[in-house]
Amino acid sequence: MKIANNMNEINVILQDEYDIKAKNISPATGGLSALAYKVDSDKGMFWLKQYKKKKTNTVAQLRKLDLCMKIAIWLEMNTGLKGKINAPVLTGHNEINVETHEHVYLLFSYINGITPQTTPLTIYQQEEIAEMVGELHQHGLNSPYNFSSIQETYDVPCSEIQKLQHKPNDSFCVFREYDILARAIDKAYYQAEQIRAKQLPFVICHADIHGWNLIQSDRLILIDWESIRFAPAEADLYTFWGDWYWGDSNWGSYWDVFLPIYLKTRPDYIVDNEALAFYQLRRHIEDIEEFYKEYIYDDLTENEKREIENHLERELKFVEKLI
Repeated sequence: MKIANNMNEINVILQDEYDIKAKNISPATGGLSALAYKVDSDKGMFWLKQYKKKKTNTVAQLRKLDLCMKIAIWLEMNTGLKGKINAPVLTGHNEINVETHEHVYLLFSYINGITPQTTPLTIYQQEEIAEMVGELHQHGLNSPYNFSSIQETYDVPCSEIQKLQHKPNDSFCVFREYDILARAIDKAYYQAEQIRAKQLPFVICHADIHGWNLIQSDRLILIDWESIRFAPAEADLYTFWGDWYWGDSNWGSYWDVFLPIYLKTRPDYIVDNEALAFYQLRRHIEDIEEFYKEYIYDDLTENEKREIENHLERELKFVEKLI
């Protein structure tokens, strides 16, 4: 009955808010914060994202969702990123999203292609993403938006993790490895103070670039712009540096290919290695914090709990390498 009610809600939203008559709606692989549906309709194919408003790791994201999507639309319409990113389809009332009692919905045109995930990018794909990020980082204050709510503060999100020091030992990994986490947090705090003092220039950053947020269609498309941040360029660049993410399968960093192409767009830019190291470490701490909050606060199945435990074990291994 819950699934039926969900589908009924989706059908009503598509019809009433977008004037779209769905022929078929099928669940698809979403991300950590949203469910996804593939929609076949009288107006073509669409991709619908459904955020649960009370889900722990979506609350903060939803507060800035409207601004991030407006920036994505502006980037798609006014910069060299046209045709290279996905921006939401507006409702019939020119709204960014649709909100119900329990959910927030975003609709996108469907992109027919393959998501690389952890598959190594080809040299050509590495060059494509370097060009896109270089173009993105040329923009910031030239846009019409106030970035104060998404501006970098160099905070280290770890309030739930820090509560662990008052809990007894437990076999669960985040309890067992608290000493590692405490050292990582101390290091990130120190790095943050050093970088804050440098007053690095801020640009528009995607802030969540990885293989699940790329689609290889007739060209590479960068998707999922819900985490946009006004920050130093290193807030994006760290993902290509060292073995943070792209080195997960032991086939090395993309840095040697990425940076020369990126610098063709931004020839005067000077990389700050301290900032790269900070963003790399903070991202792992941030992911552990979010996974742990979801684990303790959300109503999860046993399979979902096991999946989160596996994510946490993986993140802890990365953190241990960085401290």
